[in-house]
Amino acid sequence: MQRKKLDNRGTWSRKPAKVQEEPEKKSLGPVPSDLEAKKAYLEQWALDNRIPGKIQSWYSVPSKSETSDWRIRTQNLTKTNRVLSLEGPYKGAKPPKIVLDIDAQIRKPHLQKFRKSILQIWFRATGDGRYGIAVQNILHTAEATREFKTFLNYLQHEHSKEILCCHQMQVRPVQVFDPAHPAPGSHITLHKGFGSDYLPIVGTGKTFNIIDWTPLAKEPWIGLPKRIREAIHPAKDDKFLECYAGTGYIAESLAPHFAATFAVDARKVSRQTPNVRYIQSTVDKEFFPKFFSGKFKEGKWTVYLDPPDGKALAGNVIPVLAAQGPERILLNSSNLTVAAMEIKRFRREGYMLRKIIPLDIEPGKDFFQVLFLFVPDRAGLLGRHEERSTKVIKHRENQSFHAEEPSEMVHFTQKRRR
Repeated sequence: MQRKKLDNRGTWSRKPAKVQEEPEKKSLGPVPSDLEAKKAYLEQWALDNRIPGKIQSWYSVPSKSETSDWRIRTQNLTKTNRVLSLEGPYKGAKPPKIVLDIDAQIRKPHLQKFRKSILQIWFRATGDGRYGIAVQNILHTAEATREFKTFLNYLQHEHSKEILCCHQMQVRPVQVFDPAHPAPGSHITLHKGFGSDYLPIVGTGKTFNIIDWTPLAKEPWIGLPKRIREAIHPAKDDKFLECYAGTGYIAESLAPHFAATFAVDARKVSRQTPNVRYIQSTVDKEFFPKFFSGKFKEGKWTVYLDPPDGKALAGNVIPVLAAQGPERILLNSSNLTVAAMEIKRFRREGYMLRKIIPLDIEPGKDFFQVLFLFVPDRAGLLGRHEERSTKVIKHRENQSFHAEEPSEMVHFTQKRRR
């Protein structure tokens, strides 16, 4: 006789389970500018999101206004009234004398047409008190063009020691250019005034393009490769891949400590550096299989990821990268909300978080970055197990039982219920 199927068998005495709603995570609010407040901010984030691992000591280097970027930028008060304002690396920074002198010069009557054409004048610091200048303006009239040449002559005659170069920058469509937040689809044209397009990074022998993104404060950025090397302790046979390389400064600085070094960026990089190969490409799920399938790509790799503007990695990049089995993965992020999601994705792919290194790259600003070091979970601490083709049964040894012949083996059977 076939028994009637009972839908809720064994649940008559149970009370319906209450659906527990997850408590809403408190928003930490805006990032503070004070270093001590940043430390508390990061610790609270790690606590709220249950981030594993210990936060290591903060990397922060005092910065000077003389070795940081400055900007003279136009601001619209009304449709017909505009003013030029001076912007520094952080609130309360005192402008160096060279910036004040040039600011006073462009306000003189004989440069009126040129002054009205200015969208911004960008002082790019080299880190030793010298600058390169990029002028973004719109020269509609012959008078404005002539006055711009007068301004170039002033810089060459009066400030030849402090100003290494000056170029005109045009952006289409017209907008104030910001290398930290580049507008998609914008086209940048650089017209040479005098000097080179590349500026030296003091004490390193490296250079960066005048329109490349670099932090406003230069001292912390210059010492960052050393801090990265101290965190990973590379061996001589290891290889390094920097993604979203930009200037390529990290790859170039670490190249002497690796057997091979690659730098990848969507923008074309014209310069060549010994032991660093530049690749123009977007970092997506198709890139890593193609890259690691090439010749001489075997060995232990360290992959450094620094997505611009704190954005998340492109879709499926993490599982595809993890499938290549790099020895270390470094993720540099300025967006803690995005970083929390990325950490979970790396853990799902078998990479555990080894180190958390906060980077105060722009002291005094409401901004900081965190360097996350991921390594393969070879000990199985994340609870992941590799799929096996055959079932493996583990036997627990019993010291008091010794079966010498098959006939002496004890077999346990279970009768089927009728």
